[in-house]
Amino acid sequence: MMVRRRVPGDRGIAAPTGQMQPIFVGGTGRSGTTVTARLLGAHPACYEIPIEVRFITDPGGLCDLADGRTTFRRFRRRLLNHWFRWQLASGEERGLYLVLEREAIEAALPALRDGLGRSPWQAAGAFVHQLLDPLAASAGAGNWVEMTPPNARTAPDLLRMFPDMRLIHSVRDGRDVACSVAALHWGPSTPHEALDWWADSLEEVFAAGERVPPDRVLIVHLEQLVGDDREAELGRICAFLGLDVHPALREYFGANVTAERAHVGRWTDDIPRAGWPAFETHYEALVDRMRERGRPI
Repeated sequence: MMVRRRVPGDRGIAAPTGQMQPIFVGGTGRSGTTVTARLLGAHPACYEIPIEVRFITDPGGLCDLADGRTTFRRFRRRLLNHWFRWQLASGEERGLYLVLEREAIEAALPALRDGLGRSPWQAAGAFVHQLLDPLAASAGAGNWVEMTPPNARTAPDLLRMFPDMRLIHSVRDGRDVACSVAALHWGPSTPHEALDWWADSLEEVFAAGERVPPDRVLIVHLEQLVGDDREAELGRICAFLGLDVHPALREYFGANVTAERAHVGRWTDDIPRAGWPAFETHYEALVDRMRERGRPI
């Protein structure tokens, strides 16, 4: 992953006086969150944070800290170690070090600690703005886009932390999600097990979305974003976020957000043809169950 690190003194334009409006993208994992976030980042008004920052909505993160489910000491340790630099199974390194200096993070922590006793959710939100707003400002953008998948599952907490936030919940065909997850080291190891994981995770995300006002969450199905009515779907996203369909956004959309690049239908390659009937039957049963509950799938 090639990510431009911010260097000391590289401030670009001056940061705005007020805090920026956060845009979050989330889903079950392997559900198109990266595709959606990068699309939004093509708009000049939006800065896509090129990594999953993770420290806001991961277990033990800011949401847990503000709600009293973890301690400041534990949060600080995890922030400056695990979330700052961590390693994939492939050996590739990820983490906040790609976009933030350790000194900047440490300088913001005392205000967070002091504010937790008075107004924990406000203090947590201010901490995030102090770290992430300058990144967007340096890029000349007016807001930032963060794409950690659990964002969708923690929508009510995000709204408490950021009263003006907007969340895009990315939904993808569960068969493709299952095959993608089964190929990785962190989830279920077989496509059928991953299908059940997908359905359980998606149900949890839908339930969380019902606990926030409908004007704060937009459900976007990846297959619609790359399908026949893709222009209308792009317009729906922009209208939700109050953005114009900028030429730079449209150019990126046409070149990069396609069915081929989104690997739509990958399950037909990953599942042997003889296994298609059982896999589809399993998938359809899960979808029917969600539809019976009124889920938009």
